[in-house]
Amino acid sequence: MMLYNNINQDGTLVAKLPPFLWGKEVIISVTQETQAEKSNWGKISQALKKVDALDIPCRSYDDIIADCRSLRETE
Repeated sequence: MMLYNNINQDGTLVAKLPPFLWGKEVIISVTQETQAEKSNWGKISQALKKVDALDIPCRSYDDIIADCRSLRETE
């Protein structure tokens, strides 16, 4: 799990953790923001736009399952 937060001017870090971690020991690793990209959603979005632009016919879930079953039967 990656959490992004700012460190206060006095050097304190206040982070809100999900309830399933309450009362547990955790390891905190600190990396400067310039060393790690906060999110790669921009790259993922660009890749998905390229995929959407491809001329691939749409298939339903049932079509994909049928193809998987027929492939399994031929093995």
